[in-house]
Amino acid sequence: MKLLCTLTLLLGIALSSAAQSVQSAADSTRESLFSVVERDMPAMSLVPADTIIYLADRLISIMENEEDSTRMAGLFFNYFSDCPVMGTEAVAVHIADSYFLNGKLRWPDESTYPELFAFAEFNRRSLLGMSAPSLVLDAIDSSRVDVRAVRSPFKVLYFYEDGCASCVRETPLLVSMLNGYKGDGEIAFFAVYTQSDRGQWERYVEDNFARIDNPKVTVYNLWDPDMESDFQMKYGVLTTPAMFLLDSENSITGRKLDTRALSQLIDIKDDYRTSLIELLDTVTDEIGANEESMMQLTAALYQRSNGDVETFKTTLYVIFKYYRNIPLRDAQLGAERIADDFILGVEGSWAEETIEEIRWNLMKMHQNDIGEKASDEMLYNRRGARKRMLAGRKPYTVLFFNIAHCNDCRQYTEDLREASALLKSKKVKVVSVYLSADRSYWLDNINYNKGWTHLTDEGPWSQLREDYDLAVVPRLYLLDKDKKVIAKDITVRTLCEILENNGN
Repeated sequence: MKLLCTLTLLLGIALSSAAQSVQSAADSTRESLFSVVERDMPAMSLVPADTIIYLADRLISIMENEEDSTRMAGLFFNYFSDCPVMGTEAVAVHIADSYFLNGKLRWPDESTYPELFAFAEFNRRSLLGMSAPSLVLDAIDSSRVDVRAVRSPFKVLYFYEDGCASCVRETPLLVSMLNGYKGDGEIAFFAVYTQSDRGQWERYVEDNFARIDNPKVTVYNLWDPDMESDFQMKYGVLTTPAMFLLDSENSITGRKLDTRALSQLIDIKDDYRTSLIELLDTVTDEIGANEESMMQLTAALYQRSNGDVETFKTTLYVIFKYYRNIPLRDAQLGAERIADDFILGVEGSWAEETIEEIRWNLMKMHQNDIGEKASDEMLYNRRGARKRMLAGRKPYTVLFFNIAHCNDCRQYTEDLREASALLKSKKVKVVSVYLSADRSYWLDNINYNKGWTHLTDEGPWSQLREDYDLAVVPRLYLLDKDKKVIAKDITVRTLCEILENNGN
């Protein structure tokens, strides 16, 4: 209540300036205003930066002389350039750019002007909510890593050096937090060494980041010994450690973080993501993953955001990925509609990397589409001999893509076995394409289903995975005698319905 009253008072003073100028007030009243503003800076820091900026601009504008305007602007810059509350540095950057660096007001102390200039220069490109600046660095294995191109719900940028006392305290806490992370999302951790001694860097990595052992965390050890990436200016790395959190859209959602703040921020965002997925699970269980229900749900959530794509991006991206990862035709069509209407349809609002990813996903969805001739592949049988996946002239061919330790794949296998009489009567050839490295599981499956053709690919980078959409399995295709796709991304039940309704 006190915070609300204070801001109301200050805004009231600003908005009443047309009726009563500060100059006409007594000096004691003017000094009282400055005292109130200075006293309540900590309270102001708890509201959004945009609100503080609006208030600062109004207060500066009602000053009757340049001296008082300069003093008021200086109060805001000095406090918010060193304010510990995340995001408020945007206020100081605004004051510097809008009043002092453009010459509208004269900075009162020439000796500290370089500090004002440096603060604005080193912060204006990495403010909270901004799109993260491009950053391409060398990895410890000499490969090149584009931070923005890595896709992950959470991306942590940690700038450090080996001789930094604060890093010595922070790094073990960060490593422990990453090892203990148990959220539903995944974390891409970019540890950026800011110095140029490779030997020291390698020892630091071995002593610290090599200890991170969590399947939900992918570690990238990076550096830029020649300072070619301009990471200091882009991310305002004047001191170390410096830590940032980016979301899947490469928006900066956290800066000036320590490990505790990082953990809390990820927990908050993880809880939201988990709640959203639980909602999607409930809706899917109740009414299925059909295009109409998916669009209605997305539109309802979109309306709750007041149609603001900027604040709704993470939600939209999670919804798209959720339905994209259901290997059923209706879900795939719904995911495509969501992408077309809410992402590609407002392309200017999304990061280039997201647009490229979405378009790649849509391209994969339409590979081997209904009515097209399916791509044939050279695969391997149990003896290691190369065989054509689509060999033979049966009236129908079922392609069943599966992996080990997949409950849905097991269920599809049982369903296909139960449908064996129908499949035999319709002269259907079942080609089971196994995509895992666990050969013992595959051999057991072969012995269990002897009437099928069993093949496997060469590994995760075979041509098969280039030609087919296999990011999520099981996938079931039905082909005719000419190997044209009759249906794809279907259940065994749908497969049987199609065959039963076909007169052949």
